[in-house]
Amino acid sequence: MSDNGTCDLCGLPVGLQDFSLPTPERTFHFCCEGCKGIYQMLNDIEDPPRPSANNPSQGESR
Repeated sequence: MSDNGTCDLCGLPVGLQDFSLPTPERTFHFCCEGCKGIYQMLNDIEDPPRPSANNPSQGESR
């Protein structure tokens, strides 16, 4: 288990930017987006949907 000090996938130190992944069991912490993505892929965990900053329908005129 990580104490926010080491990556839950590779064991490297988690830097100033923590890439965390909350799950029902616990929150995992990763050193980078790559480790987080690999962990999600290996464990079949999807990111919760994020609100989109860019709405594709905005700015369209017909």
